[in-house]
Amino acid sequence: MALSIKAHPFIDLLNDRNISFLWAGLAFSAFGNELNRMAVLWLAIEVAGPNASLLPFAQNALVLAVSLSAGIVVDRFSSRTLMIGADLLSAVAAVLPVVYASIYGVTLPVLIVSAMSLAALTAVFQPALWASIPNIARTGERIQAVNGLLDATARLSRLVGPFTAGVLSTALPVIHFLTLNALSFLVSAWSIAAMVRAAGASKPSIVAETDTAMARLMRGVLIIGKRPDARIMLVANTTVLVAWTIGITLGLPFLVAGTHMAGFGLSGLGAVAALAAAYGAGDLVSSVLTAGYQPRRLGRFMFSGYAVFGGALVLMPISLWLLPESTWLSATMVAAFVAATGGPMFFIPMMTYLQTQFDGPDLASVIRLRLALMAAAMMIGAGLGPLLFGKFGAVSAIGLAGALIGSIGVYGSVRWADIESFR
Repeated sequence: MALSIKAHPFIDLLNDRNISFLWAGLAFSAFGNELNRMAVLWLAIEVAGPNASLLPFAQNALVLAVSLSAGIVVDRFSSRTLMIGADLLSAVAAVLPVVYASIYGVTLPVLIVSAMSLAALTAVFQPALWASIPNIARTGERIQAVNGLLDATARLSRLVGPFTAGVLSTALPVIHFLTLNALSFLVSAWSIAAMVRAAGASKPSIVAETDTAMARLMRGVLIIGKRPDARIMLVANTTVLVAWTIGITLGLPFLVAGTHMAGFGLSGLGAVAALAAAYGAGDLVSSVLTAGYQPRRLGRFMFSGYAVFGGALVLMPISLWLLPESTWLSATMVAAFVAATGGPMFFIPMMTYLQTQFDGPDLASVIRLRLALMAAAMMIGAGLGPLLFGKFGAVSAIGLAGALIGSIGVYGSVRWADIESFR
């Protein structure tokens, strides 16, 4: 899977004016979103304490609702209109708490309104973005490369976002992280508008006038029901996201808190940040490599990613049981890095497959369904997490999550090795 720097498809993509405009705008937006995510949660904790946990739950609930219902309306608009409109409205939603705080002070309800508005608009923007990529990229190979470029950019923002936020917090009030996020949405809207002017106007989705609201609402479910390969991918991805929420999102902080692991002069939140950084680095490396790799057996490659992911998660508790305490943090960082490499191996080919097998409103509907399933999976994982951690402890809960992901990977790589290639 190794590629020389000159041969890497990112070089060719960034020489394409339209793709470079899209990438630049989304890079700004991804970075702004990362600052916003950390700032809003921090501000919510300051003003509401434990009730701040309502924030991520409300966001995922709204993503689920909007993803399922948005097709009733948005399929009548072009991807260009949806993306630019969502960016402009997101800028307003992001800056709302800043304006309100300047007059009345920071309050939890306003933070929740802002966060939920951004979540709803994301549920509109993302399907429009992914559905537009086939027209932008033009060929199957370039579609995968564009997917990899955007995925790597998002993962890079998650890797550098916390560090940058720490540096900015010494010179900028946290509330103005939201101002930066609003500006990033404006940059994104401008870049998308500029890209479309260069490429020609994007066409609106074609939706039959005779389609009922319920038919548009259920379009994604009905489409996937007729396509076994796509259904397998979405079911596997959704199940893994439940375990991912338990094993990574909740598991890493609970693991550090429960074992008091330390190293490299880090402990507590610093140790959690080190694990998150290791995971982010693995994500990024895998995204860059996967973007330019064309597997001969698509299903085997994709599910092998989950086998790697799950196997590395299982190694986390094993290393804690077998190795001396002084090595726990370093060993867990290695396991987190390896685990993260498995995610893009499945995600990037999955998105490329969907983008090459469906088009128009069908593609947008399928991607909205995938976004709804993702939100539902994270809500389920967040609900099961405390139960599992309370009954088995963080170490065993992570091992169980890894065993589930690994089992899906091993079974899928054998049972569905020959999923139809998108090439």
